[in-house]
Formats: sequence, structure tokens, C-alpha cells
Amino acid sequence: MMTLFQLQNPLTMPHNTSRLIQLLILTLLINLPYSSHAQTAKRFEAHMDFLASDLLQGRDTGSVGHEIASQYIATEFAKMGILPAGDDGGYMQRIDFKSAVLDLDSPKMSLRHGKDELELEFLEEFAVSADVNRLQSMVSGELVFVGFGIDAPFLNYNDFTGVDVKGKIAVVLRGKPNHFPSEEGSHYARTSTESMIDRGAIGVIAISTPTIEKIWAFSRAKEYIDKPRIKWVNKGGAVHKGNPEIQASASLSIDAGKKLFALAGLDLEKVFAQIEAGEKPQAQVMNVSADISYASTHDVTDSPNVVGILEGSDEVLKHEYVLLSAHTDHIGVSSHIDIGDKINNGAMDNAAGVSTLLEMAHQITQSGKRPKRSILLTMVTAEEKGLLGSDYFANNPTVPLESIVANVNLDMPVLTNAFDQLIGFGSEHSSMGTVIEQATIKNGMRLIPDPMPEQSIFVRSDQYSFVKKGIPAVYLVPADQADMKFDDHEISSAEFLVEHYHKPSDQLDLPINYDVAAKFVAINAAIATEIANAEARPQWNKDSFFATIDEQ
Repeated sequence: MMTLFQLQNPLTMPHNTSRLIQLLILTLLINLPYSSHAQTAKRFEAHMDFLASDLLQGRDTGSVGHEIASQYIATEFAKMGILPAGDDGGYMQRIDFKSAVLDLDSPKMSLRHGKDELELEFLEEFAVSADVNRLQSMVSGELVFVGFGIDAPFLNYNDFTGVDVKGKIAVVLRGKPNHFPSEEGSHYARTSTESMIDRGAIGVIAISTPTIEKIWAFSRAKEYIDKPRIKWVNKGGAVHKGNPEIQASASLSIDAGKKLFALAGLDLEKVFAQIEAGEKPQAQVMNVSADISYASTHDVTDSPNVVGILEGSDEVLKHEYVLLSAHTDHIGVSSHIDIGDKINNGAMDNAAGVSTLLEMAHQITQSGKRPKRSILLTMVTAEEKGLLGSDYFANNPTVPLESIVANVNLDMPVLTNAFDQLIGFGSEHSSMGTVIEQATIKNGMRLIPDPMPEQSIFVRSDQYSFVKKGIPAVYLVPADQADMKFDDHEISSAEFLVEHYHKPSDQLDLPINYDVAAKFVAINAAIATEIANAEARPQWNKDSFFATIDEQ
């Protein structure tokens, strides 16, 4: 474990002294008694000013800045009278992680068909990720194309019909068939590696598609290539879901994918056309072999979830829990940026979510009436590494898993304009839908359907870790109206995602609207309180796909 004394602590740097004083003054605002919407807005701003400050260096998992943020949250819990619910009687649930960093000079990839051989260029044509299982990753084998690599019994779909990938390298398209429902399809796409492992594949080559390229361009691999890949480690020291059966894997750009298919005498453009037409790509042996190799270095670190309980007032129902979650981490400092600001402060992502949860807790604790069920506040780490903190908690809960009745997750509310409508991801899947709609209307806003189903948001944030355990969940975010007029100083959600998401510009000089932030707090607090006071626990709707995927 790296301690505060092994690194230069930014809080002790002389040139930060005046800034620290300013922060301490601002955080005094947080001790203001709860009295009004305006006070919520001020307290929210004070939380943001600390959590998204340069002093915390982007709150990367395992960093000093993230430790400071976690201690800040634990202190806020204690001030509100929220009981510790971490390990050993404290607020912290510490997680051991194994990390791997890619040796950027090591990746090599070649394709062979008879006497023809093709070398691919790293980061221009192919990319790889560090391997947490081995220092030297190498695979050689025949290629078998298996469409999207999906086996989806719920949707009566299987990409593996008629082919054998045992001992072979599976070639797959990134994403899912266009006709798949967004969220269900994304769940199956996320489990495709397990489907290939179950069938004996020893390697994977994933090819970008035009649809995925619009959502997440292959070129963006350069932005993250130097970042550690981490997985949590169980008490026995084994990497959780490390997929060691896959000896090496790579992803290809569209152009490189076309070269691979051409080498096999196939036409990737025709495959793309099939997908657009709603047809299933034909799985087939490609009569091409590949060699993929790269090296990684390994390290270990640890990082905490912060967990607290506001005990319920009902003698029976207090043993059930409404889980409120938000992720505390961000992506730290960007070494790939040559000049200028390198600190990814993560103001919207996710200091805003943490601040929302803290103020929800403040409103509930200061209301004078505790809800019937207990409120389980879980601030999770390593969301940016693959939902790892929430996944660890879902597999190692500090209360009985079956006693958690619902999850309300807070992640990246974009608070840069005077929005008046919300998207309730997951609201259509459970009985919480009515509660969510009523709370939204009561606070002067509207609930709208998901306007961007292609993004599959419901399975991309921490609520997904709990959904997979059978727990109904919801995740609210602000939404711009299609014809919304923005003031000169405002930024739309769409502009934020393009210009500021996962960039150093996601910082405190954004035009943050703390008035609507307070409304957002009130809506989420009302939802949590209503669920906690309801006679019956929330249930999945009978026709919801997510009622079928309990991993317990």
C-alpha cells in the first residue's frame, strides 16, 4: 500500500496554502443547518469546491487524492450521525486490486494466409490492453469469425451456430445486432467474452463497427493506453473475473478489420451491410492465422468504498435497506497531454453525484423523521476502471444481500444549464417507475423516455452491479430539451459530453447551476424516502429482462 508519507502530499505544498485556506472557509458552509433550497445549493457548491479541486489530483483509484476524498466523505457521514458500515467497525471497506500497465514498446500483431503475411501497426491499426494475469501475453492460432460473439437465449439468438472455437482465436464485431433491445443487447455484449471462454476460445480479436465507432472511436485508445488496468482480488488472492483462459486479445480499427477480411477472401463491408439490414452475420472459419504478443508490468494497490447506514425507524423494516450509491473516483492526471492542464478534476463525473448523495443524506437526517427502512449509503471506488468498487460491494456486501430492496445511483448529473426534465434509466423495468415520475413532477420537472438508447446507459454505471444481483435500480440524469434555448454562459449536456467528458475541462469553471442541483437533490431524496417508507419492497416488472439475470 502506498501511504501519504511515500508521496508528496498536495495538501502540504506551500504554493497551495492560500488555496487550502479558501477551501477550509468554503467547507464551513457545509456546517450550515438545513433550512432551505438555497442552503442546499450553497452546501452542494462547498462539496463540489473541495471534491473537484486540483488538490485531489483527479481522484484516481489508489491515489492520495482519492484517499483524501474518501476521508472527507467519511467525516461528513460522521457529522450527520450516519453509522459506519464498512469493515472492522469503520466507514471504509478496503479493496485489494491487482494492476497491470502495458509496455508500450512490446505489442506486436501479424496475420497470415498461406504465404501472405501482414504486420499491423500498434495504435494505428490495432490496440491491446495490459494483462492482469500474466507478464508476457502471447497467442497464436487459427481465426474463426463468430459475429458479435453473443449467446442470448432470452432473445433467441446465438452467434456460435455451426462453428467450433475451441483452441482458436475468435474474431468478433464490437457491439450488438441493431435489432436487439438496447439494454438487453448491451448486457449480452458485455458477457460475450464469457461465452467465448465457455466454448474454449484462447484469444479474441474485436473489430470496430460503424455504429460503435460513432459512440467510441478506435482512435480514443491512445488516450487510455498508458493507464493501469485493474481488477479486484478476492481474499484468497485470485483475480476476480480476470478471464485467464484468454491468452491474448486485440482490437482492430475498421480499416484493419477490412484488411483481415480481405486476407480471408471476405468483404467486411458486406458484413456491415448485413447488420444494417437486420441480418445475422454468418459465422465461419477464416483460414487465416494470427500472432499477438505484448508485455505488462504488475503492481498491487488498494482503495476504499465508504459505507454508512442511517438506521430505519420501523422495528421490522429497519432490517431492509435502500442502497444509495455514487462513485468517488475519476481518471486522475493525463500523462498523454503534452502541455496545459493535465488534471482530470471530474466535477460532473462524479463530484456532482457524490455531492448529490451527501445532500440527500443531509436532507433525510435533518428532516426530523427517519424513514422506516434503513438507508445504506455506499460511495464506491474504481467505477472508471470497470464498475469495480460496486461489483466488489455487490459480491461482498456489509449487510445481507437479500435485505437490499433497491438501488438509487448517482453518476455524472450534468448541471451546466437550467434543465427541467430528467431521464430515469431503469424506471420502466420495476415498480419504482411510478415513484420516480411522481417525485419528478412534484419538483417541477418532467420524466422523459431514454433519448439515446444506443448508449445503453443503464448497464454502464454502478447500478448494473446491483441489477446483476437481482436488485431493482434506477439512475436519474438531467436532460436537455430538443428545442431548449441556452444562455451564453450555459452548456448543453450534449456539448459537455463532446467537449468535456473525461477531459481536464470537466472542472469547477464550468457554468454549474447550483439552483437546479438543489432540485435534483430534492427529487432523489424524495424517491429514496418513498421507497424506504413503502409497505412493499420494489419488484421487477414481470416482462423485464432484468428480472431474469440474478447472479446470486
